[in-house]
Amino acid sequence: METVKKIKLSDFETFLKFLDYLKEGIIVIDEDKTVNYANKYVENLLNIKEPEGKHFADVIKNNYLYSIIAHEYDKDVQEEIIIDDKKFLVKVYHIDNKKFVHLTDITPFEVYKQAKKDFVSNVSHELKTPIAVLKGVIETLEAEENDKGKKKFISMAQKRINQMNTLINDLLIIARLESKEDKIIKTNINLKRFIDQIYEDLSHLTQEKNVKFYNKVNENFKIYGDEKKLSILLKNLIENAIKYNKENGKVEVKGFLDKDYTVIEVKDTGIGIPKEALPLIFERFYRVDKSRSRNVGGTGLGLSIVKHIAEAHKGKVSVESTLGKGSSFKVYLPKP
Repeated sequence: METVKKIKLSDFETFLKFLDYLKEGIIVIDEDKTVNYANKYVENLLNIKEPEGKHFADVIKNNYLYSIIAHEYDKDVQEEIIIDDKKFLVKVYHIDNKKFVHLTDITPFEVYKQAKKDFVSNVSHELKTPIAVLKGVIETLEAEENDKGKKKFISMAQKRINQMNTLINDLLIIARLESKEDKIIKTNINLKRFIDQIYEDLSHLTQEKNVKFYNKVNENFKIYGDEKKLSILLKNLIENAIKYNKENGKVEVKGFLDKDYTVIEVKDTGIGIPKEALPLIFERFYRVDKSRSRNVGGTGLGLSIVKHIAEAHKGKVSVESTLGKGSSFKVYLPKP
């Protein structure tokens, strides 16, 4: 029979002293809602002395932290709160009828994250004007040039300028979504008509790639969301489904309901995505095949934008794919 090694009292006391040196807060609350333990970091943060044995309501004076701990749930949770102008990540675990509360100061990380967002946004704004000027100059040169050789180089330059312009626009979209500058304004949208409108802008691609497009959404099927942002989301998904498809392939769009969501599915018969790449494809600038993405003009931001817009609607996006056979992207939007 396997024996369990008992922890000596001196070892446990040493462990508690170790917790006192942590730069993170630890609180243990018993089943009777009294504080069993709080380390020095918590005592200093919440300005309390000798909290052990007291009801947690007498110890936790921050309203947000109190509400998280007081809530009678069994599941582990995590929330972000403000204490003394600092942002903390609060995690609550439940073990043996005790609540373990863990507080981490994430202010430096938030400052860095905001600085990165501001940098991307500012650089994108600064580049937008010169790119627009270059685009105008290139278009003028192309219209006035008759020499075929020169026209070829001008066309190459125009293609690269258009790619740069798309990249800047995508960066600005992500910056606005992350900063929550644009509010989500939801309306009821007839999905079939909505898909038809989006396809009109992309029909030239299906002709170039010789791909068949099928809008299989029911005439009366509706989604509830921000029309402008969902147009960007669906345009990205449908455009990818066409660009990364095979010759004589097809793209299908469907809409259906499940238990909690309204679901939009964009399915293709394209090249597919390797299994190891599936967890990464919604990350910024991730490309499964970099050379192919450059050839079709991809920025590596389209699927990241799709994910951001879905999450801004309190929804989600998923993907299933078989290499060489095709992919299926599903967008889950909360029902009204």
